Amino acid sequence: MYILGVTGNMGSGKSTVSDHLANLGAVVSHSDDLAKEILQNNKEILAALSNRFGSDIFDNFGKLQRHILAERAFASQEDQLFLNHLIHPEVKKITRTRIDTASASHKPMFVIDAPLLFEAHVDSITDSVLVIVADRNFRQGRVAKRSQISTQDFERRDALQMPIEEKIRRAQHVIHNDGSLDELLKKVDALYTELIH
Repeated sequence: MYILGVTGNMGSGKSTVSDHLANLGAVVSHSDDLAKEILQNNKEILAALSNRFGSDIFDNFGKLQRHILAERAFASQEDQLFLNHLIHPEVKKITRTRIDTASASHKPMFVIDAPLLFEAHVDSITDSVLVIVADRNFRQGRVAKRSQISTQDFERRDALQMPIEEKIRRAQHVIHNDGSLDELLKKVDALYTELIH
């Protein structure tokens, strides 16, 4: 089974690529969704976050208010690193279990969709990494539509991620999402065929 890491700059269309790979037969693990699950259920991590960022990151019913956590965790690189060091090892552990399950089912490919793939050192468990690159205006428009975050928030979060040039340097495959959806999916089809044959 081929293990492919998929990453990109924020709003690059990375999830569209991963979803298309799933349609082609790959098993896809979305690290962002996994991190959200962990943030809902892991009591030790929630306690550590409360100690660091304040108990008011929870509402009156004890539910994590992710927008408040994000506001505080993305305020500085130090706070973001604290959050990442709590969550990344747990994400990696669950991802390894998912890989084992997919491998036992004889799936052709396992895709790890992770915005912080290199930062979390998840590339160490992949056969290769695909980086999706898109123009800044395109990315910002997509993120604003999907997440309702301000231009200022977009810029702050984007700046905290590894520069796209460094991701490209470390990757084995790069796809530029600078055309139509059809063009993007054709590039993904070609890569899928190349990797599993």
